[in-house]
Amino acid sequence: AQVASGSKHVRVSAAMEGGRTYFRNGRLVPPGVASGAAVPQEGKQAEVLEESEALLPTARETLVARLAADLGLAADGQPRGLVLFDGMCRLCQIFCRFAIERDPGRHFMFAPLQSKLGKEVLQGFGFPKDLDSVVLYSEGQAFIKSTAALNVIGKLDSPFRVLRYFDWLPRGFRDWGYGIVAKSRYSLLGHKVDDEAGDEALKARLVDTWTPSAEDLLHICGS
Repeated sequence: AQVASGSKHVRVSAAMEGGRTYFRNGRLVPPGVASGAAVPQEGKQAEVLEESEALLPTARETLVARLAADLGLAADGQPRGLVLFDGMCRLCQIFCRFAIERDPGRHFMFAPLQSKLGKEVLQGFGFPKDLDSVVLYSEGQAFIKSTAALNVIGKLDSPFRVLRYFDWLPRGFRDWGYGIVAKSRYSLLGHKVDDEAGDEALKARLVDTWTPSAEDLLHICGS
């Protein structure tokens, strides 16, 4: 089988026994030597793949490639970012609308944390499924809490972008302040479903949606 690893192509002749493929130290080996014998040299019983980990993309690499295709490019040709927000949080949606109104180049798209895409991003980057934070995905990386919020604000066409310089503060201190607001967001402004009427600007930027379950009335995230 012909396998691509970046710009390098390698050919693999896998030694199979009962449908099983054997690897040792990242190298493909025939079943006869899988128990400890020397790996055969090239041109003998099997061709050895020196970088077997490159055979298949990881789940994160697959997710990153799909996001790049789905999100597309902003008006200036830069890859778009994805902002994940709590789909039941009115304060979170106000932040999203604030960003959209100051993002004429469409650098950001949005989705609820509770949506299918939101869950895939959380899982792909190893975050808890009940993460209590805004998430910014950007060019293969994911940021949370104050770092995510400041990176979003820093891209806006607004004087508010100077707030990004708060990232020089220790992250622990920034996240402590973020956490205070996050924990009180429902008591401050209450709940609001992201697909309710009046949010046409937000709806136009959603790349995935989420419908609350009647069996779970609050849907409160809490990490």
